[in-house]
Amino acid sequence: MEIGITYNSFAHKKMLPEERELKATSFAIGKHLRKLGHCVQYFDMDNPDDIKALCCAKIDVAFDTCERIHDDPRGEAYTAALLEFLGIPHTRTSSFQIALGVNKVRAKLLLAYNHIPIPRFQVFQDEEEELHPDLPFPLFVKGVACENSIGIDEHSLVTNQQELKEQVHKINTLFNQAALVEEYIPGREFSVAVLPGKTNSILPIMEIEFDDLPPHKRFLDYKAKWVTHSDQYKRTVPVYPVNLTVEEQKTISETALNCFNIFGLHSYARVDMRYNDHTPYVLEINQNPSINETGSGYVHSCENHGLNYSEMIEALLENAAQRDQ
Repeated sequence: MEIGITYNSFAHKKMLPEERELKATSFAIGKHLRKLGHCVQYFDMDNPDDIKALCCAKIDVAFDTCERIHDDPRGEAYTAALLEFLGIPHTRTSSFQIALGVNKVRAKLLLAYNHIPIPRFQVFQDEEEELHPDLPFPLFVKGVACENSIGIDEHSLVTNQQELKEQVHKINTLFNQAALVEEYIPGREFSVAVLPGKTNSILPIMEIEFDDLPPHKRFLDYKAKWVTHSDQYKRTVPVYPVNLTVEEQKTISETALNCFNIFGLHSYARVDMRYNDHTPYVLEINQNPSINETGSGYVHSCENHGLNYSEMIEALLENAAQRDQ
C-alpha cells in the first residue's frame, strides 16, 4: 500500500524530550512499514508546503502521528479532520473524538454521566476562585488540555490553600488555560491498553510502581516520563504481570473497555487509573499513547500480548484501512 505518515518535524525550534520522541516514533513507524513492503511518504504538518502536498497525494492510508499544530496540542484534531475531508483513512480515532478527549473536563463529564468512577474535580479559571467544600486536601493540579505530563511536577500535589493558588496561577499563566483540580486518589496505579480491531482487545494490564518514593511523590510527573537521569524516572517502574486477583483484573479491564466504548474510539488507546478500595478511578483516557519503539508502555503491552513492533504497526494499519471500507 501507499502509506502517508503525517508528523511534526519541530524544525522551527529546539525540541523538548517528548517532541524528540514524537519525531523518532514517526521515523520508526516508517522503517517498519517499509520492512513490511509498503511505500512510505512523509508529510510534515509543521510545513505548509507538505500540507499542500498531502492534499494532492495519492495514498491509501495515513499513519497519523501528528500531535501539535503551532505547538498547541489542542490542534491535534486538525490533521485527522483534514484527512477525513480528503477521504483518506487514518490510524487515529476520528477528529471529533480527538477534540472531545483533548479537553479533560469534557472527558470527565462524559465518564461521570456514564457512571464511571472518577476523582471529584473543580475547574479554576484563576487562583482567586473559592475551593468547593466537597474537595478536601490533598488535591492534584494540572492543565485542562496539557498532554505528556506537561505542567505536572513535584508541586502538583497540593496540601493547603497557598500551594493550590500557586499551582493554579502557574497553569493559568504558563500554559494559558484553566487548571483542573481534582481529589488525589491514593492506591495502586494501572495502565490498560486497548488494541483496536473487529473485536477490540484489552492488552495485559501494566502497573506503575513507585519503588520507595515517599507518598507525596507517587505520581507520574514530567520528570518521571521524560527526564531519564532524574530520581522520579529511575524509581517509577512499569511492572508485568500484575499481582491482581481474577476478579480485580476483570473489573479493571472491563472499566477500560467501557471507557473505550463510551468515547466511541476506534484506534489505539490507553486508560490510566488508580485502584483504591476495590474501585478503579479513571484518571485519563489517552487516545494517542506513545508507540515509541523503545520504552513505550503501549508497545510493552502489545509485546506481552504476543505482538512485536512490526506486527503492532501492521495491526493498526489494517484497522484503519478496514474500518473505512
